[in-house]
Amino acid sequence: MDELLDQIPRVAATTANVEADLRARVDELRQRGVAWSRIAAALGVTRQSAWERFTHD
Repeated sequence: MDELLDQIPRVAATTANVEADLRARVDELRQRGVAWSRIAAALGVTRQSAWERFTHD
């Protein structure tokens, strides 16, 4: 059990890095004028879901 607990911080850091990389790529695509519908299709989600996940305040 301790081994699994010890892995949690590494997995969490990996997840944060993947999310940051994904956000950076989506931001770049949007800056290049790529439509939300195309980004959503690449992610396998709806346009609305992609927009809600990646739109910044």
